[in-house]
Amino acid sequence: MLEDWSKCQAADVGVDSLHADHPEEFYDCELADAPGWKVGGWPPWGRTDPYPRFCAVCDAQMVPLLTIASFEWDGGMHGWAPYADQAAAFSAGHVAGQDPAQPTAVEVGSIDNLQLYVCPASPEHPHTDLIQ
Repeated sequence: MLEDWSKCQAADVGVDSLHADHPEEFYDCELADAPGWKVGGWPPWGRTDPYPRFCAVCDAQMVPLLTIASFEWDGGMHGWAPYADQAAAFSAGHVAGQDPAQPTAVEVGSIDNLQLYVCPASPEHPHTDLIQ
């Protein structure tokens, strides 16, 4: 269904002509995973493909607890910007430190995401993290 351009247009989800040849890229960029700070869910891909993380105590596959993101969205993700911020978010001339996509003013590393993982078997087991 993602590859059927007419369905994307009929849904009126803001798909523009840039995605006409590859509407699945619209899904991947705009709808597939929520950017920004979040609890649980699926961690964003970064410099590496996602790979399982295992508990150092019991070897259970760890689950995402928290993602702390440097930005809530990027310039290519119009669908994730709040309506109230869209005009300012996608206009030229941002002032450093006042980007609407960075309302927390928290910057992880070189504008990365900090992902925290926990063991589902026991909250007492140590957590692990990943910055990417």
